[in-house]
Amino acid sequence: EVIDNSGGTLDKFIGDCIMALWNAPRPLENHERAAVGAVLDLQARLVAMHTGWLAGGYPAVRFRVGLNTDAVLVGNFGCEYRINYTALGDGVNLASRLQAANKLFGTVA
Repeated sequence: EVIDNSGGTLDKFIGDCIMALWNAPRPLENHERAAVGAVLDLQARLVAMHTGWLAGGYPAVRFRVGLNTDAVLVGNFGCEYRINYTALGDGVNLASRLQAANKLFGTVA
């Protein structure tokens, strides 16, 4: 919902990760701001949910973020029997590595 409301596109779930795109498949003016705004909204919603979870004896949930803006390939990729709409390129890989670096440095949302 947060991603959709910010003009983003939910690409896929990868384990406990969400991959989302802004500025594709439709152009989005100020897509960088929209992506950052979505992350801030997700953080605020998570804080609000923590109150109930902690009161119920459940652990806090945290998430790491990797944001990057770059020219990448976006579209349907695959073969005749399996096609997936996604983004490919160095910019996507960098965002993934930034997200993973948060674990190394202990920085989380």
